[in-house]
Amino acid sequence: MMSKQKLSLILIIFFLSFFYLLLGLGYLFSYNPGFFPDEFAHMGYVVDVIKDNFPDYNEGLVFSSNKLNYLNHPPLYYLVVGELTKLLHLQDMFANVGRFINMGISVIIIGLTCWILYRTTKSLLASFLGSSFLLVIPMFVLLGSAVNNDQINVLGCTLVIYGVLGLMENDKDKQPLTSYVICICTGGIIAALSKATGSLAIVCMLVCVAVFNYSRLLQLIKGLSIKQLAIVIASVAVVITYYCSVHTIYGGFYPAPQGTPALWFFIEHPDTKRMAFADFVSYFLNSNLFSLTKPYGYVYMPDSEVRVVVVKTILLMLSLMAGYLSVQKIVKNDPCSRMIFSLIVAFFIFFIIYFFTIRDLHLKTGYTGAMQARYFFGFLPVCCLVIAKVISQRSNEIIKSLIAAVMVAGLSTATYPAGVKLLDLQTWPSMTIIEQPVFNTGYGYLTQGRTFEQSIMAETDTLRGVELMLATFARKNHGPLTLELLDKSGKVIAVQVVSMETLKDNAYAWFDFKQVKVIKNQQYALRLKCDECTPDNAITWSAVKKEFVAPVFLFNEFGPSTDNKYTKGEAYADGARVGGAYSFRLYFG
Repeated sequence: MMSKQKLSLILIIFFLSFFYLLLGLGYLFSYNPGFFPDEFAHMGYVVDVIKDNFPDYNEGLVFSSNKLNYLNHPPLYYLVVGELTKLLHLQDMFANVGRFINMGISVIIIGLTCWILYRTTKSLLASFLGSSFLLVIPMFVLLGSAVNNDQINVLGCTLVIYGVLGLMENDKDKQPLTSYVICICTGGIIAALSKATGSLAIVCMLVCVAVFNYSRLLQLIKGLSIKQLAIVIASVAVVITYYCSVHTIYGGFYPAPQGTPALWFFIEHPDTKRMAFADFVSYFLNSNLFSLTKPYGYVYMPDSEVRVVVVKTILLMLSLMAGYLSVQKIVKNDPCSRMIFSLIVAFFIFFIIYFFTIRDLHLKTGYTGAMQARYFFGFLPVCCLVIAKVISQRSNEIIKSLIAAVMVAGLSTATYPAGVKLLDLQTWPSMTIIEQPVFNTGYGYLTQGRTFEQSIMAETDTLRGVELMLATFARKNHGPLTLELLDKSGKVIAVQVVSMETLKDNAYAWFDFKQVKVIKNQQYALRLKCDECTPDNAITWSAVKKEFVAPVFLFNEFGPSTDNKYTKGEAYADGARVGGAYSFRLYFG
């Protein structure tokens, strides 16, 4: 009969998994494929698998582009998504298959992490609060809703941590359990065949565990059975065989059809000034902190400053907890303290290698875009373990209550960026929503006599209304703002006026066209104007610039993709075509 403790643990896993699924579905339904980091590039390799059973590392293209793929990742994730897509005959929905696979992987990571924490601490509270850290980090949830190989990489690292801790905590007089050996080997294979950063993370973990627990490690090695040794040897052979084959076929261990964005940047900007070491350290740390605390992609993602403050508070607590456990290892030096200390040291070694790798890349190319915390997400279960261990050791109820309050606040506020778009009241009655959410420029103040105009295509026969991404320049403006809907002859067929007092800075503003009738597949235009605006009392409509290809990348398959963000219309300022597109949402009935 199942004990109450284990039943309670299962309920905790169920709750956290269900909560994660709610957050993940929020991101999944709020953002179309392609808006999350490198999503179209990952989708390109999935298409290769669907067509030819393997990623095309010679001539594979980025999805929805004529440019060669630039990702140099091993094929495991793409094989899983591509083969399952073919098995289910869902070729037209392969992006959603990839996203839902990652959601399933994330649930497994949450369950494994909860079990690791409970096995180590024997505390339900510590297991719950420690595992909650995964859901507090927005990019863990977002990446679990995207087409990418980050989550399967984290799964590999989690399996290794699960197996290593299980072996080290096993009774010294008993033979090592084969299940733990299988977990370590499976995790190693998954990470090695998914992403280089996962392989590095596992190497750092295993080396540090060996260094700080060498006597226990010798006992384990001596206690391995022939079957267990065979499993280890076979796993290593699988990885070696793959990399030898890839190197033989493609001439490298991590092949890709073309160079990375760092190479493109160097070609386009060879004279970029390199940062001094101190400036680079500051920029590196700030970039990683930003990508650890905020969801990001190729679009604007509304977020709450309160949530960011809560996450930063949790990270500060985590740092103090890691320091406390490190000191405890020196004082007590018991097996559990040594193991956790080994994993903490492994993280810092990984971080140092990561830092100097990016530093070297910057010195060679000037590029600064590869500073993202998701590269060390393989250590997220270690962070959870640190939090859980401190909670389980502290008897002071006030400290426990404070930690619990902050973690629960982190969970609660995590719902904002995941669900804020779905809570938009304009979404539910609309049958079709077309969004161009990207913006990186503006065309000055919208003052008297000026107009901003966006041509659009009618997707149905009814337009309920539109939302425009407007900037108020962080001030309270006054007066009417007019949006006109024009047909292709230039006739105004609908007008909506809003008061500028109601506008928020860098936020969507709703213009209700009251179910105006339009003709499907016909061109229309949105014209924004303000007859009472002056430079001191004006807004602007945020836009994305027309992307230009550097001459060296013209008429070939190399370099970045420059597809328009909205292909069915263009942006105009004061009647002149400026290209690109304004940022908007169209709500069709």
